[in-house]
Amino acid sequence: MQGEVDAATAPRMGQTIDAQLARRRSVVLDLSEVEFMDLHGLAVVMRASRRTRVDGGSFALERPAPCVIRLLELVRVDGEIRILPDGSGPLEAA
Repeated sequence: MQGEVDAATAPRMGQTIDAQLARRRSVVLDLSEVEFMDLHGLAVVMRASRRTRVDGGSFALERPAPCVIRLLELVRVDGEIRILPDGSGPLEAA
């Protein structure tokens, strides 16, 4: 994803993640080029994280932009989402 993730674009991100989860149980989402994320984007991320956990898979954010990290910290869910800060994981969804 790149640019803004808000009420207008979060549904598209959710569809992208859902399409990946239809083919595999684990997803790594690259958010390094996100310039803004609001609670709509966060809701999509949290739903995907919970879904993969329930399905026995894994979910991680790869190199999340500072605005994403800040949002995760503000709502105190930063400990619930796996973060790959250096791009060390395989990129399975973007």
